[in-house]
Amino acid sequence: MTASTNLYALTSVTLRGDLILIPAFDFGNVQYPYDLYLILPQFLFSTKKSVLPFLKFLNLVNFHYREKLIVSSLIEIKVDPLLDKLFQFYLTTWEKYTQIPAIPERRQRVETDIIKWSAALSTPLGKFIQRYYSISLESTDWKGKDAIWKALKSKSGRRPELSPKRQEKLKEKYLEVWFELFDKIEFSSAIRSTYPDFMDAMNQLTFKAILPEVQERLCPSCESNLISYPATIHYCPQCGYDLIQLEQKYCSSCGVQLREGAVFCNNCGKKLTQ
Repeated sequence: MTASTNLYALTSVTLRGDLILIPAFDFGNVQYPYDLYLILPQFLFSTKKSVLPFLKFLNLVNFHYREKLIVSSLIEIKVDPLLDKLFQFYLTTWEKYTQIPAIPERRQRVETDIIKWSAALSTPLGKFIQRYYSISLESTDWKGKDAIWKALKSKSGRRPELSPKRQEKLKEKYLEVWFELFDKIEFSSAIRSTYPDFMDAMNQLTFKAILPEVQERLCPSCESNLISYPATIHYCPQCGYDLIQLEQKYCSSCGVQLREGAVFCNNCGKKLTQ
């Protein structure tokens, strides 16, 4: 029997103050093979004939958890209205604390309120939300984030808007991820029946030659090109997005959990990419 695990789209904020969706795994002790359930808010599918919000989030998941996507036997897309409520609660609470100028301190206040709010939720997702933000508050280096926020704040000017040509190139990158995974992605019956415009737009996607990929390394939040920065940077220099998420590592070949610092898989012997 194949096991299953969930990935949720939770709400967070960059050090520029932009609300975003971030992928959060409830992995537990699941071993390969497994079915992966991407549980998303409904608003990702409710924009008429616009598939880009969904494709962008799929690209974000691929950025952080590519190995888990590759070794999963099925990727089913579901919705949960609680994630919409979480996003709205985060937004409302974020606006409530506008008197706090420092974004890291403001985020701390907001996520403390989310923990209290989610304590009353009895569903598994509600408990996961409470656990996730509790761990986030305890493990985050708030002084470090404050220093980075001050550095970002001192920069003059805003990030320029993406040109139409640049937007098209990003769409191509999203499609590249989609066409790599679409043969094992399934949308739940609820999505198929409730959002026919979205499904029609997804069904009309046709494979076309991907533009020659320029050498770039993109921030999954603001999509700034990071190629001129060291590969070891922890935060995006433009928006402060956390580029390195501490997580358990799994072998892309056999799915077994890897030891910290392993060079070869302890189960199948595959050499690991660093």
